Amino acid sequence: MLTTMTYRMPNFTLEQKLFLLRRIHAVVDTVQDFRKDTNTTVHRNAVWAALAQAFNAAFPSRPPSSIGSLKTLWKRLKVECRVALQKRQEQQADEILPLFPAVSSVIIRGRRLIESFSLL
Repeated sequence: MLTTMTYRMPNFTLEQKLFLLRRIHAVVDTVQDFRKDTNTTVHRNAVWAALAQAFNAAFPSRPPSSIGSLKTLWKRLKVECRVALQKRQEQQADEILPLFPAVSSVIIRGRRLIESFSLL
């Protein structure tokens, strides 16, 4: 039985990620507009098509990226940013909390309670 091998796309480089972020910055309101009406969907799809075309033109040595792969990259970058921001906020809170012992004990107990619920 002969099966065809699927081609795995190479990972996105930092330069490619930054390029996509710069391009999306100009149209973020459209990209993040999740209304379901026809006009919004058509406009959003056109913006993603333009982003994909610009991305593929900027990196001709790379195999062409589909709109779906760029959308997936965008979603992953948003998640990574949220996680990094949350860690940063927790670190800042951990630096400030020792200055307020009463508040810090309540927050620490609250964190333990939340963690115990997430383990269930």
